[in-house]
Amino acid sequence: MSLIPTGINMGSTVERLSGVGRSLWLAGVGAVAEVREAGRETFDRLVERGRPVEAKGKQAIETATGRATQTVREAGKLVQDTVEYESRGMLKRLNVMTREDVKVLSSRINSLSKKVDEVVSRRQAATAGVIEIVSPEGKAAAVVVPETPVAAARAKKASAPRIKKATR
Repeated sequence: MSLIPTGINMGSTVERLSGVGRSLWLAGVGAVAEVREAGRETFDRLVERGRPVEAKGKQAIETATGRATQTVREAGKLVQDTVEYESRGMLKRLNVMTREDVKVLSSRINSLSKKVDEVVSRRQAATAGVIEIVSPEGKAAAVVVPETPVAAARAKKASAPRIKKATR
């Protein structure tokens, strides 16, 4: 028994099948070429469409980052101010001087020091050439204002304490 039906020409059937197979093969190769070209065009088109989306995303991220950074700075400043305020309150309760207290006190001391220096210089200028004679008990006995340098030297010598020599 033959597997080939009667009345069919084997040569033309093989040629037709071979032609159909070749056409299928060429259609497949063409499909791959079409997909390849279309894929490249689609890829390029998708890249172009993605660029503005990426730029918008970057801008949104930068904006969010900027806001977050500003919020963190403000929160940090608030914490710093709160700590300073509470620290000052604690120092006052403990009766400890603050930096501002030290600055005020230092300024007052400098001012007072200048005034004392002025008073001392005025007093020295007013008492130039005056010799005070002091008793052994520490009390002022007399004030002598010499008129000449020689008189000033004699007055100074006279006001010097005298030492008694021991007798034998």
